[in-house]
Amino acid sequence: MENTAIYNFIDLDRYPINDLAGVAGQRLVEESRTALDRDGSCAMPGFVDQSTVAEMAAEASALQHLAYPGPTEVTPYFFNYDLGKGTDLADDHPLKCKGKRKLSQVAADLIPNHLMLSKLYYSPVLTDFLATILDQPVYRNQDRYQSLNISMMNAGGCQQWHFDSGPMVTTLLLQAPEAGGVFEYVPDLRSDESENFEQVQQVLDGDSNRVKRLKLEAGTLSLFRGHYSMHRVTEVEGSRTRIQAILGFSTTPDLQGNLESSILHYGPRVARIEDREE
Repeated sequence: MENTAIYNFIDLDRYPINDLAGVAGQRLVEESRTALDRDGSCAMPGFVDQSTVAEMAAEASALQHLAYPGPTEVTPYFFNYDLGKGTDLADDHPLKCKGKRKLSQVAADLIPNHLMLSKLYYSPVLTDFLATILDQPVYRNQDRYQSLNISMMNAGGCQQWHFDSGPMVTTLLLQAPEAGGVFEYVPDLRSDESENFEQVQQVLDGDSNRVKRLKLEAGTLSLFRGHYSMHRVTEVEGSRTRIQAILGFSTTPDLQGNLESSILHYGPRVARIEDREE
């Protein structure tokens, strides 16, 4: 699909990504950069127009039978299998402290290219926009399973406090729940120099002094520094499924995910696929 068609998905009056060199486009870029630097996140409500996002949600719902539930209890560091390895840790240490995770995910290889979400993701429109905000090249994740995901939470669904592996996470909320499902995060809780386990433990113990909350609406594009900011999604309430797309972008070219993580999150079929292709 050509870029001009992709632009029809987006509220260009609020988000003029088709003219980032213009006055309004430059303002959008500067405001996005400021939000990321100040808050560790940047939420753009109504980025995708409501009729389009409703169609995206319907297309995603049709794939729900392909969603794999994955682990139900994991630590904040579930993606980093070597952190703390070989160290004698107390049972209540953050590296051992498991939280409730109740969600299902549709892996990238199960998401058809003809879906509106796929067309948006594989268009250069978003990579160009993100590259301008970050002031460096941005690439799509090349992992066959992790590049584009659809996350689904029914009533009682939630995601535990955790950090992400990549420095920048990009999501698009396709359908908001009736209640709950609030995105909570603590900006810059750790750094490249320190894991800051003491303050991580405080958050796990219920300290909410630094916690920020975002009750997102359908159509919101969110940029988030999830590697440094611990975050979670509170329990979903009501009968409407919370549906979110995770758009795999990176500042590293040809990025591939961890196979062990893919098997854990998308099921044993991943191992069978990999075994057949060896």
